[in-house]
Amino acid sequence: MELLMPQVHPARLLTTRRRTAFAIVITAYILFLAIHGPLHLGHTESGWLLPLDFVPHGWPFIVANVALYACLCWLAFCFIRGTEGRERLFMVGWSAHLVLYPIEKLWPESTAMVQYIGDFALAGALLAAMSLLLRPAPVSH
Repeated sequence: MELLMPQVHPARLLTTRRRTAFAIVITAYILFLAIHGPLHLGHTESGWLLPLDFVPHGWPFIVANVALYACLCWLAFCFIRGTEGRERLFMVGWSAHLVLYPIEKLWPESTAMVQYIGDFALAGALLAAMSLLLRPAPVSH
């Protein structure tokens, strides 16, 4: 007897040329900032993921950071799982850039490596979005 499981149909995020062009512009801008350094949040003095100075320090701060990171990981998983093809490559690139950031705080010696991997992932996302703009994915029902 087979278990009844709902069919998961991939979501289409970059469905129109306008959305795809917007994704290209935002990704190119973030990649530019990431390469030039101001985007890397390691320059904030307040803390790990939450760059807020009024957040209490100690255990509440750690719990808030872990909860935020868990939400980011879950959202990345859902977005990646819900797409396919070149859109999935786009989401993997963005997710890798965002989700790898806390490794810099936990393991400071890895800062350069994490930044290079994140920048490379964003470059891959940019190329995937550009390929979707030039050759849109076929619509499947």
